[in-house]
Amino acid sequence: MPALGGPQTNGKVHRSLKVRLRQAIVTNPCDNRRFIPCQQLENICHEQTVAQELAKAFPESDDSFHQSRASLICHGQTQDSTITSQPCLKIFAILVLLGNSSLIESFVRHRLCDRDLPFFSNPDLTGLYSHRPTSGPGLTFPDEEDQYDVIEEFLEKQWSVLVPSFEAPEAGNKRCNVYKLHDKTILPIQEVSKKKYPGGFGLVEKVKIHKEHNGFNHEYFALKTMHPMIPDERDRFFQQELDAFHKARPGGHIIEIRAAFMKGESRGFLFPWADGGTLNHLWAKDPHKIVADAGVQWSEFSRWICIQCHGIIRDLWAIHEPFGIHVPAGTSAEDLYGIHSDIKPDNILHFTEKNGAPLGLLKVSDLGLMKFHRLVSRTVQSKSMGNAYQTYRAPEHDMGKVRSRKIDIWAFGCLFAEFVTWAIGGENAIELFKTARIDEDKRFPDENKGEWSEDNFFIMKTSRLTQVKAPKRKGTVDEWFSDLTKDLRSDMANTFFPQFLRFIQSAMLDPDRKHRADSKQVETFLGRLLQQNPPDSPYWHFNGTVEYPKAYSRSTTGTGTW
Repeated sequence: MPALGGPQTNGKVHRSLKVRLRQAIVTNPCDNRRFIPCQQLENICHEQTVAQELAKAFPESDDSFHQSRASLICHGQTQDSTITSQPCLKIFAILVLLGNSSLIESFVRHRLCDRDLPFFSNPDLTGLYSHRPTSGPGLTFPDEEDQYDVIEEFLEKQWSVLVPSFEAPEAGNKRCNVYKLHDKTILPIQEVSKKKYPGGFGLVEKVKIHKEHNGFNHEYFALKTMHPMIPDERDRFFQQELDAFHKARPGGHIIEIRAAFMKGESRGFLFPWADGGTLNHLWAKDPHKIVADAGVQWSEFSRWICIQCHGIIRDLWAIHEPFGIHVPAGTSAEDLYGIHSDIKPDNILHFTEKNGAPLGLLKVSDLGLMKFHRLVSRTVQSKSMGNAYQTYRAPEHDMGKVRSRKIDIWAFGCLFAEFVTWAIGGENAIELFKTARIDEDKRFPDENKGEWSEDNFFIMKTSRLTQVKAPKRKGTVDEWFSDLTKDLRSDMANTFFPQFLRFIQSAMLDPDRKHRADSKQVETFLGRLLQQNPPDSPYWHFNGTVEYPKAYSRSTTGTGTW
């Protein structure tokens, strides 16, 4: 005798189609809205199960009717010219969830199919209307006891089967797909991090896209949703990030946009998730453990730092000077030139997937902060210098507000200086370097700042001859570089780290932007080092990180250096 609760075959309970669809539902934790993954929908609602459901809905009809209608619903096959010939499987699934699968006949007879989704209605909810102009008059359900409830429930439930799939562009010059979604669209998000991270003009969350709606080779993404703002400003910043991404070198050291979307008033981007976190996360780790876990030699570690710094600058140069790399078809002299203006460790992401690079890959993020200028005005006066990271703020921020691409070079000079500091002395060394810079600020206070002391790389000093204030590189910066070089020991005098430190000091951290290197000069310098010194060259020799103590005594004069 079958057990109570449903029919059995060989001890297995046959669950109803409605129950199976409900059990396949996934909840998007961002908004607690629910959806059915596309492949599961098709697997559950195959032709046989649809025919079985139709047999229950239309018991007076014979098996041939049930089978032909099931074929029409699933595949759009029919010999009857008076009804639709397009699949309407999603419509049928919605009706099953509503417990009213017999209404499928009304859709079929009105030549309505899945291409007509999403439907909309009038304020009185007296009919369903297709968004397609050729679909004919609206669909009504006059035989229903409460047509209002049927239409209202259908309009709400339809979004559970209209979930977009994010895919890579099929061909052409398109770098990412931009999706225009209805405001009520449910995103196919299966997991979301509790923590939200600031990212340019929005917030970033770690999300997992359901595998049936994910056309990429990784599960997790960084979902950046733009802050609410007035429409013109919102769309300008959205397009600005897209434009900057399209100017960047494909597959390099600039973060890739996997997909972008416009959903009602919301704008968002999907980026690959950096499993290694930011550069700050990397700097919080012991270089010894990183080298050991990667199974590399210290010489490979020092060369990896050169490769990453070179790649970042090379790809930034492609945006600073787009004609320097290639000239895209249709580009004119009015092409735009970019300034990131917020280079900082939090905007450098560490991707640890090997892919031939045991130590991973560093990529610049937050291209939404890029500020573009026409070819005729690449250096401009500006009332606002943007959202510059104060530690890496260039001297020109404090003198006349001159805005140029050189502010990124100064910022990268600061970042590279801390990168090398970490490589040589570990996490404590970065903190000691910071303390030294702040201490110099305390010893030489600026009346414009009052009692505040800053952690930056320059000070404003008044010339004894002209009595005019001008920026100088902090003396503690020069002394720190000198001491780092001494700590490398004499056998490393002609190796990478000392030479890189000298270049950063003289070419990238020059307080006078006119004498400061540009991105091409930095790229050429690092590229030459890699080209002239093969991986097995003694040039990359490094004895390994010597962890600095948390308290470290250094003699500093703090006079500032031109």
